[in-house]
Amino acid sequence: MLKLPRPKKVILDCGATLLYQRNPVSPTVAFGVWISRGSRDEKESERGYSHLLEHMVFRGTKSRSALEIAFDLESIGGQWDAFTSKESTCYHGKVLEEHFGFFAEILSDIVLSPSIPTDALVLEKKVVQEEIRSVNDSPEESTYELFFKSLFGDDQLGYPVAGRLKDIPSCDRRRLLAFHKKTYTPSNTIFAFIGNIPLGKVISTIEGNFVFKGKYSAARPRKISKFSSKRIVSGRRPDWGQSHVCIGTRTGSASDPDRYPLVVLSNILGGGVSSRLFQNLREKNGLAYAVFSHANFWSDTGAFASYFSVDPKNLEKAMDIFMGCMEDLRTGGALDEELASAKSQLKASVVFGVESVDSRLFRLIHAECYHRRHRTLDSIIRNIEKVGPDDVARVMETFMPEKRHTYVTCGKRSLRGLVKRGPQ
Repeated sequence: MLKLPRPKKVILDCGATLLYQRNPVSPTVAFGVWISRGSRDEKESERGYSHLLEHMVFRGTKSRSALEIAFDLESIGGQWDAFTSKESTCYHGKVLEEHFGFFAEILSDIVLSPSIPTDALVLEKKVVQEEIRSVNDSPEESTYELFFKSLFGDDQLGYPVAGRLKDIPSCDRRRLLAFHKKTYTPSNTIFAFIGNIPLGKVISTIEGNFVFKGKYSAARPRKISKFSSKRIVSGRRPDWGQSHVCIGTRTGSASDPDRYPLVVLSNILGGGVSSRLFQNLREKNGLAYAVFSHANFWSDTGAFASYFSVDPKNLEKAMDIFMGCMEDLRTGGALDEELASAKSQLKASVVFGVESVDSRLFRLIHAECYHRRHRTLDSIIRNIEKVGPDDVARVMETFMPEKRHTYVTCGKRSLRGLVKRGPQ
């Protein structure tokens, strides 16, 4: 198994953070720029701005047109991408070592100097609105959007990353430039590098290209939110042929030690073909095609959710099976064989990630954002191995009592009448 030298953390002169890991066996370089602000950091009047800005930086800079950006990125034969999440906006890619300097210059240009042309903004707003419409047309994605809104209440964490259709038209060039200026600051910026270029040269390349203008204060810590969940929510979509169900609850954060037993529990309940929900809903009863569970974690909270979609006439039976699976786990606990299987799958996925430089890059950033320290592969595997039946039972008792669950369905039939209302 590939073992790289321990990463180094450097605070650059501008105040940004650099995470550097030497990879002496590869001729490629992985490099990323993370802005540690995402959709949940937007004001109500700025909803969708982080995502729209991520689109617009590729529409032109003070020195490059959109076509020149595309040509320059593709001319070095690299792979690159960008995305916006609830807590960050990211630009990253991998290139041959010889092209690192040019790649860093291109990224610095688009990240720090977007021109945001008005005519291009008009077009890109249409593109983003079509992206939002595509989500609205996807039963699974629409159900999840409604679930997060129901789970987190009025907090921005429950709002779609891309915003809603009504949010986009009001954004103009002046507002987006002001949003860029206050968000893309050194204190909000983390650089990550994996490659065989010496640290000193990486620092000089970054500092020579990423020149932040103006005076910037230290980053403000993210405000810890107060959430209010709804118990039962239905999205009426009579044109859909299925009832799409998402059931879950809030959990601990990305730094909570209970995240390990929660991920193991997610695997046992709906993580694969042998999982309880998959076996009971699909294999034994043929009620569903898509069945899965997963756990998400953020800086101050998390979400555990299970999803399945069924014919409306089978919704009651499917709900009985789901409730039965949950009750069996609460009362009988995890079986030794399924606990061992879940941990083996999770350990394998972690080790497989070492083979992907993108995965290693993301792991560096995740550790810095949520733990402020590097986490070795061995430490992650040890934490997975330590999860025992008592840990699974504890998180079931802590996070999964039935009264804490939020029930969301989208489609022709509601869950009302199939679930006790309970406390609101």
